[in-house]
Amino acid sequence: MEEMVPLGEEDRRRLVLKAVTRLRCVECGRLYDPQDFALVNRWKDMWVLSTRCRHCDDPVHVIVFMHLDAEPEPVVDLTPEELERVAEWSPICADDVLDVHTLLQECDGDLERLLAL
Repeated sequence: MEEMVPLGEEDRRRLVLKAVTRLRCVECGRLYDPQDFALVNRWKDMWVLSTRCRHCDDPVHVIVFMHLDAEPEPVVDLTPEELERVAEWSPICADDVLDVHTLLQECDGDLERLLAL
């Protein structure tokens, strides 16, 4: 089996640009122009890019992982304590979705009051 050699910074940049040349806008289906992408942030081997479609102006964010076996790290603004609490929550089930559906149907349009419950 061939040993994996870490990619240099320039090789990583080229690899990311090659990947985004294959992306299509979800809204209009046209290819993005790789020169329009901007690097928003980087964490180790994860890059976050942003652009807008030249054709329909739809915004997009792209997350690129540099290793096939890399574990994705959650990109959240929660504190470690909040992440621990969230990990203990049970998954959302169909009844939860139906409860929210009913709540929204009964809403009089005051979303601030609704969310303050």
